[in-house]
Amino acid sequence: MIDRAITYRLIGAGIMVLSAAIVLPLILDGERPAELDVQVHVTTPPDFPVVNIAPVQPVESLPVEPSPAEEKSAQDIQLIPIPKSAKDVAVIEKSAPSSKKAEVASQAKTASAEKVTSTKIAERWTLQIATFKSEDNAIRLVKKLKDANYDAYSLTTNSLYKVYVGPEFKRETSEKMREKINNEFKLKGLVIKYSVN
Repeated sequence: MIDRAITYRLIGAGIMVLSAAIVLPLILDGERPAELDVQVHVTTPPDFPVVNIAPVQPVESLPVEPSPAEEKSAQDIQLIPIPKSAKDVAVIEKSAPSSKKAEVASQAKTASAEKVTSTKIAERWTLQIATFKSEDNAIRLVKKLKDANYDAYSLTTNSLYKVYVGPEFKRETSEKMREKINNEFKLKGLVIKYSVN
């Protein structure tokens, strides 16, 4: 006859099939949840006027309309005078002779030319103190340096927060500041060229 273990297994499988036949219809009764019963009403699309596009025609078949500029003759055309460039001229007294006026004007021209060539932007230097991954650390160090009367600021580049002190016009000043900060805060910095961006 059949072994007892096999009998128990068959009885267990039968009970499982019977309970599934009773429970599954209760769970899967076919009712939809209330959330899925939302009805969406779409309005009718607006009526746009139909645009009739003319078929393509060759250029030769199009009517030529004379432009008002072509109707004018060459005698009607007037040239616009070229404006004279402004000059930096010193104030000249009315009683000065004409040769003296020319001399003052030439001096003013050379002075303005010297001004233009001497307005080269000066290099500035800044001291990079530290680079942090966390913005909080950068803010704390900037506050600490500002409390010690240093012109400190931070910039963000590539998700890194860099702390700087400066800028200064002379590199030597930035190097002296680096030594001072190294002695005071034990932070070794790099003197680099200051960039506006």
